[in-house]
Amino acid sequence: MLESEEIKSIGLSTGLVVSNIALIALLALTPARQFANLAFSIPIVGVLVFGALITGGSYLARNGIKNDSDKKAVLGTVILQAAYGVFGAGIIGFLPQSAHAVVLGITGLVTAGITVLSGIVVYGTNHDFSDWGKYSSYMFLGVMGLAFVGSLTPVVLAGAFLLALAGFITYLIYQIWEMKETSSRVYLNAVGIYVAFMGVFVQILQIIVEMYLRR
Repeated sequence: MLESEEIKSIGLSTGLVVSNIALIALLALTPARQFANLAFSIPIVGVLVFGALITGGSYLARNGIKNDSDKKAVLGTVILQAAYGVFGAGIIGFLPQSAHAVVLGITGLVTAGITVLSGIVVYGTNHDFSDWGKYSSYMFLGVMGLAFVGSLTPVVLAGAFLLALAGFITYLIYQIWEMKETSSRVYLNAVGIYVAFMGVFVQILQIIVEMYLRR
């Protein structure tokens, strides 16, 4: 049974996710979507740029919450929304506008399903997932390595994508476990789950877009 603090965290993170998906749809109609395509024209550059924005935004948001600094918290959240927004817009920018809502909706449902399954794993077991945050960091380092090699030999880029997806799912499980163990940290947990959810979302979005283009 979820505690009231956990429900609050889920509600706040859901609000952040919904606003970010709406921002993706909006930015897909603007030249901003081209920034992601330009950055990822050299895979390692794209990974470093967006990795830095997500890491930096998350740090600022969490640090602001911990130190009661609204400015830092808001700035960090804005950076995260912009980073995921531009990245997602770059992905769906390959599709006709009429397909955007459907593709984003399907992606949201799939990601929500993964999140529910992750929650069942965490709440349905007594497993200690405290090391999974560290495991996800190792995976993201592996993504950078594969992206660097992939900038020279594109054949390994599929491995980088799969590792990134696995890394974000691992991080999502860790964040859900964190919420379970420290439910009183409502705002920190909300940001953590939001960051992890959107990380999975943009990876799944790439799969859905590819399936649409190949149909």
